[in-house]
Amino acid sequence: MRPMQQPPSDHDFGPSAQDEAALRAHASDATQDPVTLAAATWFSRRQQLDAGELAAFETWLAQDAAHGRAYAAMQDTYSQVRQIPPEIAARWKVAPATAVSAPRRHWLRAWPYAAAAMLALSVGVGGYEWSQQQASFTQSYATQRGQRLAVNLPDGSSLLLDTSTRLNVSLYPRKREVQLLQGEAMFQVQAKQGQPFDVFSGPLRVTVVGTQFSVRNTLPYDGKLSVAVQQGHVRVAGESHSQVELLAGQGVQADAAGQLSSISNLPPDSVAPWRNGRVTVDNLPLGQVLAEFERYGDTGLVLRDPAVARLHIGGSFSLTQLDGFAAALPHLLPVQVVRSNGRSEIRLAPKVQDQRPSAQLAAPLPTPR
Repeated sequence: MRPMQQPPSDHDFGPSAQDEAALRAHASDATQDPVTLAAATWFSRRQQLDAGELAAFETWLAQDAAHGRAYAAMQDTYSQVRQIPPEIAARWKVAPATAVSAPRRHWLRAWPYAAAAMLALSVGVGGYEWSQQQASFTQSYATQRGQRLAVNLPDGSSLLLDTSTRLNVSLYPRKREVQLLQGEAMFQVQAKQGQPFDVFSGPLRVTVVGTQFSVRNTLPYDGKLSVAVQQGHVRVAGESHSQVELLAGQGVQADAAGQLSSISNLPPDSVAPWRNGRVTVDNLPLGQVLAEFERYGDTGLVLRDPAVARLHIGGSFSLTQLDGFAAALPHLLPVQVVRSNGRSEIRLAPKVQDQRPSAQLAAPLPTPR
């Protein structure tokens, strides 16, 4: 008479010799790492553990720090899997293993299958995460002195580059980035859910979802960065975690260290006036205004007197009618324009020249290029 088969102990969770052989075989074929396979199996059964099995799981974790690290990696993999869009996850779908109704210790026979499923998902997640970090579009754009360039991006956004501007565009599945190296650009951003649009320039980061704004980087020229919003809403972040929120009709400036100025209110037509062929200034020194004109081309105007360069002027002037600007100067400032050797020098008017102390005649400004 055959002896009665003893039921398995409630705490007999160790694999049988056959289970161990199967586990070693699968580990050799799959990862050469039985710890990873064991972690995958424990994780796949995490919702079905009774009190005894939970105690065995805690014992397994305590046996080696590597067990805890492997199980944590499985948790991280699962978290990432949950974020994968269904249409992507379907590409890596693993056929479910046949249900096992054998006694408790025989669930170990499903170990290789559960681990294989988790490993397949790990590979899928890794491929998905890698794909999300690869740019789908990269391009560099540049304009020469006096040139402008209109650019339409694949995401539906558009850029308009001003004179002497250089920038790089990178579009990713989860983000869109522009590196504005120098000059100024006007951005018309197409709103896309889950794809923020960031413009990096010097120490500034400008983040938008959908809006129309300009970013200017003239650090080598006047030591300034500026952002102006025509439509929508942007966030400008500088150094030391400082940031401001700008709405339509607002602007902010920053220096080379990323220190942000207070928010300023802007007239509707003052955002990127170069789009209409104009330079708009508000009470700036004449030397700085002339330098702004020089960014677009040779003006033929010369400033050698520091006192003249410090005179303040405001207004909106045409980039294509510099003769009109030169002719208007004597009516706006106490200066005269003297033509000599193909150049037009801006000097103080004779009466002002006679009244000025001689000490102010020193240190002439370099001739603008």
